[in-house]
Amino acid sequence: MPTDQPSNPSTLPLAGHCPMGCGQTLQRRTPDGTVVCASDSCPRSDAVTTLLSDQETEHVVQFDEDGFTIRHPLRERLDDDLMQCQLHRFCVSRSGPPAGGPGRYRALVLGPATWAFEAIGGEPR
Repeated sequence: MPTDQPSNPSTLPLAGHCPMGCGQTLQRRTPDGTVVCASDSCPRSDAVTTLLSDQETEHVVQFDEDGFTIRHPLRERLDDDLMQCQLHRFCVSRSGPPAGGPGRYRALVLGPATWAFEAIGGEPR
């Protein structure tokens, strides 16, 4: 007899794709509510929960002596806003890291093409 209930009552199927490329393999664990990939070959089954647990909602920029790396907020994935982000162009136009020197900074938008940097410490992973 067919059933819509999961075979394991402690997990529920979830619409969406594993960010590690496993496909439509997400499950919600009950009662804690964490989202995991059910694929045995997933290299990081907790990726969705980890990504959604990040409390940072702004851009984070790691400045080094010879360049920078930007971590964009997840909200920029909506409506393809990431492709319109002006922070990279702004960072390229700078002569180097902010006055605080190399390190990790939160980037705050002040206007259409103007950003401010707030040192937040932390080392790149």
